[in-house]
Amino acid sequence: MKTLLYMGITINGYIAKADGDSQFTSEEDLKSFFDHSKNAGNIIMGKNTFIEASKQGYFPFPEALNVVLTHEKLDNKWGRNVLFTDKSPKDVLAFLKEKGFDTAFIAGGGKVNSSFIKEKLIDEIYIDVEPVVFGRGIPIFAESDFEFELKLLETKKLNENTIQLHYQVIK
Repeated sequence: MKTLLYMGITINGYIAKADGDSQFTSEEDLKSFFDHSKNAGNIIMGKNTFIEASKQGYFPFPEALNVVLTHEKLDNKWGRNVLFTDKSPKDVLAFLKEKGFDTAFIAGGGKVNSSFIKEKLIDEIYIDVEPVVFGRGIPIFAESDFEFELKLLETKKLNENTIQLHYQVIK
């Protein structure tokens, strides 16, 4: 199974403001994000990312299985395409593979990103760099002990000010 991480970030590496607001990305970033998630058929994210994006009207994404990682018991008022789970990253990938998915699509936040990369479970990373700077915010990876090298596969200009970087994780 191929595992993709996809993030829109500020030029200083934040995926959201300190309060969780991530409404700084461009229309082109959102289109590319949803195209990739639709192709994968699933989106893996943490509870905070899911709740914040739900408030903004982005999730649950109707054309994908929304897998929300959380240790809290939450009422599922969103329907059958939303799954709340406390499974480990490895177990989530095994579940998706068992369901017939060949690509897993990770959409944050920083803690979820770190939990997958720390276990060497991410194959490729898409980073859409937006022309924005936050003094404080949520970083793309939560602080943890890991280090990886990346191989640049492609750069793409999404619009006049937004660049997409596509990397392979060297394992």
